[in-house]
Amino acid sequence: MSQDITLTVDYHDRACVIRRYDHATRREQLLTEVLTTKEELLRVVDQARRDVGRHGCVTWIQESTTGWARVKELLGTRVKFQLANVLQMPLPPKARRRKTDKVDTARIQREHLAGNLPLAYQPPPECRQLRRVVAYREGLVNRRTALRNWINRYLAHETWYDRTGLWSPKGQRRLRAFLEKLPRRDAMVIGQKLDELARLEEQWDVALTELLAAYQASPEAKRLDAIRGIDVISAVSIVARIGPVERINSAEALIGFAGLAPGVQESDRTRRDGHIGGGGTDTHLRHYLIEASVWVRKLPRYQPTYERVRLRKGSKVGRLVVARMLLRSIYKILKEGIAFNPERTPVTAVAAH
Repeated sequence: MSQDITLTVDYHDRACVIRRYDHATRREQLLTEVLTTKEELLRVVDQARRDVGRHGCVTWIQESTTGWARVKELLGTRVKFQLANVLQMPLPPKARRRKTDKVDTARIQREHLAGNLPLAYQPPPECRQLRRVVAYREGLVNRRTALRNWINRYLAHETWYDRTGLWSPKGQRRLRAFLEKLPRRDAMVIGQKLDELARLEEQWDVALTELLAAYQASPEAKRLDAIRGIDVISAVSIVARIGPVERINSAEALIGFAGLAPGVQESDRTRRDGHIGGGGTDTHLRHYLIEASVWVRKLPRYQPTYERVRLRKGSKVGRLVVARMLLRSIYKILKEGIAFNPERTPVTAVAAH
């Protein structure tokens, strides 16, 4: 008879709800409002370890939300640490979709005991750190775009200012000089936004330096950089967002992770393709691939398929199909360590250094 104990946790910064299940007695106990401190969490785990003895195992399960990294480091080898991927868990009937900590832990524990609990990937520290740099650069891009769009719309709405070459160095100097002709308050707002844009450029350079260093240390990113339409920064970002490719079972699973797999509604002999994306998909990874499809659709490897789909369903759908094909190629490149071949011929293995 198993002597294991499972601790199912609904984690919060201040307090956790822990549901304990004893496999030997098949008894369940709900521990409510355990403070989220090192001492309290270790007390709960150490008590469970004493109860299972030398031959038992303590399993700790929590959702893949903020805080799991520090909890995993704290508990170390005391427990078998698992992250529940709640986005892939089946939803209960609509009439019973209550959202409480007790309901959440019961639901996760029930799926675990039935052997159906989907688990989330636990990226190592280096991968998490690189992802943060990638996300930081993406945030800078979004903020820069928002500032430029705001200024551009202001000039189009309030003035007849010639916006040709507005964001070149010469264009920005000309815009600074134009502030003197604007109302005082408008000049103040636009001046502050221009100052923020200048600071963003400095931050951009710092992030770019860090990503270039990551590129030099990543043979996977260098292989992806050989693909037309994927530059150094995109290559590093794609590798960081995918993580170790060994964790992904197939190219189709990676396509679903990127949100490029279409939804399907099928009944009897009727089939209708739905929208791409959905919960739990990586929208930034999808963005890199769709942007790259502008260039890779012209490669001999993908052009015939693109042209065939474009004639039937239009260029947007054609680019989506090419993005899926590109991601299958990327999966093979990362999985087998091979070089990209733009021709419609088998790829060759990369020579070992």
